[in-house]
Amino acid sequence: MKKENQNLEELKTESENSERAKISLPETIILIMLSGIADAFEFFSGLSFPVPIIGQVVWLIAFAFGIFISTIIILWSIFRGAKGRFVIKRLVILTISFLFDAATAGVLPIRTIALAITIWLNNHLEEKNLQRVLALLGKIK
Repeated sequence: MKKENQNLEELKTESENSERAKISLPETIILIMLSGIADAFEFFSGLSFPVPIIGQVVWLIAFAFGIFISTIIILWSIFRGAKGRFVIKRLVILTISFLFDAATAGVLPIRTIALAITIWLNNHLEEKNLQRVLALLGKIK
């Protein structure tokens, strides 16, 4: 009986931690807007690149702005309390997105797509793991 109560308390704690680890809708909207603006700025700066001098300056500003936004997103995830799993996912997806962005010359909104995938993975995979544990506990009774 004590062991069952202890297991239930652990599941409640795990569930509460899982809910806190999820990224809320306002956070998602703000982050997607920031990365979308940076991607759009990089796309349009790429179109202005052929213009002598001004195009290169605009492209360089857009590149710096993109790095700034990426830094904000990574720092937000660290300050928010993202532990190893989210940070590792974010770094893997960020690395893959950087390589894909380099291959497509910055035409696609890779930063925004990678961020959306990371947020989706963070919010949905935890739920499946918790349901798996609850199903196993249901079989034990």
